[in-house]
Amino acid sequence: MYKIFIINLFFLVTVLFGANDSKTESDLKNHNQPVVYQVGTIGSLLAGVYEGDVSIDDLSNIGNFGLGTFDGANGEMLAFDNNFYRVDAHGNAHRVKNMNTPFAVVTNFTATNLYELEEFENINALYRFIKTKFNSDNIIYALSIEGDFSSVYLRSEYQQPEGHKPLLQTISQVQQEYKLKNTKGTLVGFWFPKYMNNINVTGFHFHFLNDKASQGGHMIDMKLTNGVLKIMPIYDFKMHLIDTNRFRKTNLDMDFKSATKKVEHR
Repeated sequence: MYKIFIINLFFLVTVLFGANDSKTESDLKNHNQPVVYQVGTIGSLLAGVYEGDVSIDDLSNIGNFGLGTFDGANGEMLAFDNNFYRVDAHGNAHRVKNMNTPFAVVTNFTATNLYELEEFENINALYRFIKTKFNSDNIIYALSIEGDFSSVYLRSEYQQPEGHKPLLQTISQVQQEYKLKNTKGTLVGFWFPKYMNNINVTGFHFHFLNDKASQGGHMIDMKLTNGVLKIMPIYDFKMHLIDTNRFRKTNLDMDFKSATKKVEHR
C-alpha cells in the first residue's frame, strides 16, 4: 500500500509540475511579442573584441532587420527586407552572407504603429518627435524610417589595425565620413533604455541604406523632407556571448557609457 501511495504521489507531482512546465513553455512559444537577438555587447566591441563566432547565414535565420558590424569592425552592417548588407569605408553597400560578426542586433520586424513624417532639419529634432510616440523608457523599440532625404551625413570604417586596441583609440584612424544628397532610403535602427548602457548603444542607433541598396552607413545626421516612421516595441531580449578566447579574457567590468557616446553618437 505504501509503495502504491508513493507511486501515485510521484505521478501526481509529475503531472502537476509537468503541466505547469508545459503551460509555461507553451505560453512562451505562443507569445506574440517580438524578440530582439544580440551577438556580443557594445562593451566588448569597444574593448577590442573584434572577432565573432556567429555567421551572417546563421543570423539571417534569426532576424530579417537590424544592424551591427563585421569581423575586424570592418564596415557597417544593415539588415533590411530579408537581406544583409556590408557598407564599406567609402559608403558602398554590398549584400553579404559568408562573414562573421562580433556585434549585431536583429529582429523580425513588423510595425505596430505608423506615423507620417514631414520635414525635419536634423536628427535631434527627429529623435525628439519619435520619443513622443514611446509608451515607456524602459523597453526596447525597433524603428524604421522610409523617406526622402535632402541630405544624410554618414560614416563607415576600414578594418581595425592589429593589436585589438579599444575602439575609442582607433576609430579616428579608420573611419570615413561622407554625405549623400537628395536621396531616398531607409533608416534601420533601435532605441535601447539607459540601464542597458554596457550591453547595447543606449538611446537611438540608426544605419541608413538608400533605395537602390547601393550606398549607406552609420547615421550621424540628416535632413528629412518627408517619410514614414514605423515602430515596434520589444519586450523579449536574447543575447549570445561570444565563444572566443579573446572575449573570455577581455576585461568588460567597466563603464563604457562615455566611450559609447563618443564613438556612436558623436
